[in-house]
Amino acid sequence: MLFSKDMKIIELIDTDYDLLSILLRLDVQLPFGDISIEQMCRRYDMSPELFLMICQIYAVADFEPQVDQLTGEDLHCIIRYLRASHRYYLDTVLPAIGSGVERVLEDCDHKQGAIVRKFYDDYADEVRAHLNYEETQIFPYVESLIGGRVSKVQMAENMANHTDICDKVDDVKSIIIKYLPESCPTWKRCDLLFDLYRMRDDLAKHTLIETKILAPLVYAEERKLAL
Repeated sequence: MLFSKDMKIIELIDTDYDLLSILLRLDVQLPFGDISIEQMCRRYDMSPELFLMICQIYAVADFEPQVDQLTGEDLHCIIRYLRASHRYYLDTVLPAIGSGVERVLEDCDHKQGAIVRKFYDDYADEVRAHLNYEETQIFPYVESLIGGRVSKVQMAENMANHTDICDKVDDVKSIIIKYLPESCPTWKRCDLLFDLYRMRDDLAKHTLIETKILAPLVYAEERKLAL
């Protein structure tokens, strides 16, 4: 799949409408007429190279980003995008899945419902804790590094303490598929499973941006400081 900075935004969306999620997180306002990707990036103070790289992560399976074409200046936009993704997860995705869990459990007995509800609530709490770690530890450090306000490098330590929350979604969906009684309607389960699969895939891409774009750029900035 080939994207280019000369491509019109409408052409990009027609190619893969899931990329609307990226525009939403970047707060790109409709209508955008026939402007190109480069024009849109200029308007929203983001490098076309970074925008196209994020689009390819979401649209191309097994895409491996190469950060050679990016610079430390892109770190501001990366942090902005990741923070917007956090708001999307916390304000939209988790509440929607929580409502889906409750709809499914309407047809379960109380004991089964309590077990599944606690399992999901524990997972949601883990997601919130993961995002909070990024908001309070990783992102402030990166911003301090950009501003030249750090006395020692610590990105490697931050990433070592950075837990993986993608696999836990599989545990939740396994319960929904394999262990709930037949009294829980299939259509309710499928609605919930669609949301769970989308969240798992989105979290995986989120993690890829952090490990393959954010971290390498930060390491490069740390080397420049030679602390």
